[in-house]
Amino acid sequence: MRSQRLRPPPCHTGRRFAATAFVLALAVVSAAVTVNLLFHATHIAVGGPLAVHPSASAPPVDQQSPDDVLPPGAPQPATVSVPVGPHLNVPILYYHYIRTIAPTAQNLLGFRLSIPPGLFAEQMALLHVEGAHTITLSTLMAALAGKTTLPPHAVVLTFDDGYADFATAAEPVLARYGFVATDFVVSGFLGRRSYMTAAQVLAMDAAGMVIGCHTVHHVDLAAVSLAEARTEIDSSKAALEQLLGHPVLDFAYPYGGFNAAVVQLLQQAGFRDAVSTMYGDTQALNGRYLLHRTEIGGAPSLDTFAGDAGLPLPTPSTAPNRLSASMVRIVGS
Repeated sequence: MRSQRLRPPPCHTGRRFAATAFVLALAVVSAAVTVNLLFHATHIAVGGPLAVHPSASAPPVDQQSPDDVLPPGAPQPATVSVPVGPHLNVPILYYHYIRTIAPTAQNLLGFRLSIPPGLFAEQMALLHVEGAHTITLSTLMAALAGKTTLPPHAVVLTFDDGYADFATAAEPVLARYGFVATDFVVSGFLGRRSYMTAAQVLAMDAAGMVIGCHTVHHVDLAAVSLAEARTEIDSSKAALEQLLGHPVLDFAYPYGGFNAAVVQLLQQAGFRDAVSTMYGDTQALNGRYLLHRTEIGGAPSLDTFAGDAGLPLPTPSTAPNRLSASMVRIVGS
């Protein structure tokens, strides 16, 4: 198990928002719901719901084109990392598109949410040569509960929205190294242009990838009525479980939006865990519905990606690994 560490947010050009750090004193609590409420109170204290996309009022990224522009004055998400009870440092990385988008003024948002296929292949090659082990959220939860131990350099790979390029561009690379990833699918978008079809979701599930829920229509759950939030949560879970024929237990908040009532709805629906867009890699058992993640997008260097993935800093002995990973784009192996 790696030693605990808190990494400052990486300075990715055009893709990492500034974070506000502060310290809170917490009384000892035993109930998981109480802890979730404390997390939420902290969340509200620094500016309300966090969003993976520019703002909660903007159209869902799913309905935007590569030409969308990051609006000026967009709210900046805060970073809250308060380990309570059992916790582990495990990076959870999240992607959106695996595609090539030029970083022009007209498509800064599309660029930030995308990784070129060649660079993605390099990143996965680097994880492989550095001895990283991809794990599922199920394994992470078991480790936090003390039911299993994690392999060296454990990392969780996640993808948001259920885009078709997960099946066509990401999964073949993941399969090359025996890696596993979770794709959080918007159930109501299956079959739309640029999204996976039901058949592709079934194929990904059969290939060993994990399918998680991302609501029916990609709505900000903290910005709608409680009744609508319940419908979005329950209906997406039911639709995916009917399609796959087994429970779907992982959830991702669209736009990173949540509140205490939404967390309670997830618990009532039977979800085991949920990932947020809050930055960090410290994962707490009592914060299993507010797991932290690190966004991967734009064009980060391999060293920057290695830091995001929790890999050791390069040394003269490991530098050739970075070089061999970069050769993937050239030789394709």
